[in-house]
Parts: sequence; C-alpha cells; structure tokens
Amino acid sequence: MSTEARKFGTFGGVFVPNVLTILGVIMFLRSGWVVGNAGLKSALIMLCLANAVTLVSALSLSAIATNTKAQGGGAYFLISRSLGLAFGGSIGLPLFLAQAISVAFYIVGFTESVQYLWPQIDGRMFSVVTLGVLFVVAWFGANLAIKAQFLIILVLGLSLLSFFGGFEVKEGWKATLDPAYETGQNFWTVFAIFFPAVTGIMSGVSMSGDLKDPTHSIPRGTIWAVVFTFFVYGAQLIWLAMTADRSELIGNSMVMKSGAIVPELIIAGLWAATLSSALASLVAAPRTLQALGKDLSLIHISEPTR
Repeated sequence: MSTEARKFGTFGGVFVPNVLTILGVIMFLRSGWVVGNAGLKSALIMLCLANAVTLVSALSLSAIATNTKAQGGGAYFLISRSLGLAFGGSIGLPLFLAQAISVAFYIVGFTESVQYLWPQIDGRMFSVVTLGVLFVVAWFGANLAIKAQFLIILVLGLSLLSFFGGFEVKEGWKATLDPAYETGQNFWTVFAIFFPAVTGIMSGVSMSGDLKDPTHSIPRGTIWAVVFTFFVYGAQLIWLAMTADRSELIGNSMVMKSGAIVPELIIAGLWAATLSSALASLVAAPRTLQALGKDLSLIHISEPTR
C-alpha cells in the first residue's frame, strides 16, 4: 500500500472506531439489567474486572505494535509477525470469518430495533437493503467509512447527552446498591453478559494499513479509547442505579429511554451503535483476508520448485 493511502491519524483511524464498537448494543439494552440484578456495587466491580482484561490486552497489543512496523491486516498482521505465519494463519482465517459473520448479527440487531418502532417492516428485505448501503460505503474506501463514523459518533454523543441530561435522583435508590439476582443468575452469569460491552479494541487495529503512523496511533488510540469508555460506562451504571427502580431496570430493556431528555435520541444512539459496529466489521474483514492472501502468495513464491 502506498504512503499516500495512509491518511488517517490516531483520532479518526483508531480512537473513533474503537469507541463506537465498545459503546455498543449492550450499553443500550443490557446495562440496566446488569445493575438491576447485581446492584450498583457489584456492577462497578464487574466493570473494573472487565476493563482490566481489556486494558491488559490493549497494553499487550501496544507492545507488539511498537515493536513491529505495522502494515495492513490489523490483528492478523501483528500476530503473524510476532508468532510466525503458521500461528498467524490459524488465527487470521477464523478472525476473518468472525468479522464477516458479525456483520449479519449487527444488521439483524439494527433491523429488530427498527421493527420495534415499525412492526410492519419486512425484516429480511430491510436487512438486505441495510447491508447494501453499508457495502456501498465500504466499497468507496476507508475514507468514506471514517467520515460516516464521524457522523455516527455525533449521533451517539447526542444520545448520551440526552441520557445523562435527564438525571433525576429517585427516592429509595439506595436499594439498588446491593444485588438481588433473579432465579438462575449470579455474579458470574451477569458478568458474562456484561463483559462483551468493553470489548472492541480490534476495530482500530484493523485500520493499521490506512494509518499515517500505525506505531504511534495504535497504542495511543487504543488505550485512550479503553480509558474513555471506562468512565462512560461507570457514569452510566451510576445514573441507572440512581434514576430507576429495580423492577424497571430488570424488566425494561430500554430503561435509558425512560429518563432521557429526548427519548428518540436513545433509539438513534442504539441504531448508531449497531450500524457503526457493522460498518467497522465490513471494513475490517476484507483487509484481514487481503493480508492473508498476500502472505500466502509470498509463501508460494518462496517455495522451491520441485
């Protein structure tokens, strides 16, 4: 890839994709359920444990990125150059498949949220149209995808401002400090539901081939995204515990909408979360496959003729 193609910096190329993927569907649909079951104290412990795992992974990723001249292929490239092509290939192919298949899951989630408002919509046809629009955005290159993500993060930011701006302490909120698990639930089952909320740091790494300075941008953008989203989630859990009772937290998946200044912005934020994750995966998957194919061609060329 030519140097002219490397046009993105730390903010647009790493920080924004990571934040959009981390602040995803679980934040909008499951955080209230987590607080309702685990209580605020245990929910914050879960956040710290989950974020510690992500932070250690980010530090490990940063160490690899600063010791290797990163090129296209994201996580696959870094692993293959650190552990060898055999290990890299065994991880790279499943990574590509996971990124490709996850696009469908995110689009299905987006479609279901749209059907929540307009049940008469044909879900299958709407999903196909959504995939087509995202494909067009990804087809015209990472430049258009990054610009689209700037719009999406603006919508997500407005959604969070609407949620936090509607803060109003509810009487008896201290009852949500302690856990009250539903039948069949415990600390670890609730933690398992919450943990994927803080993952998503691979989105920025996947743009390694399009960054001006991957060695500089990947560590800084990734770590700043982990720290920033930690405080966002922490504030959200506290807000939810203080503004809604336990039955609402557990029974209403859209509890964020209840206390927001503009409830419609919460729906828009949910759409932004699903679409940004789908777009990030759609942009990352072909780059992983391209890096795999390039390495396979190099191996084939270097093999002696028999």
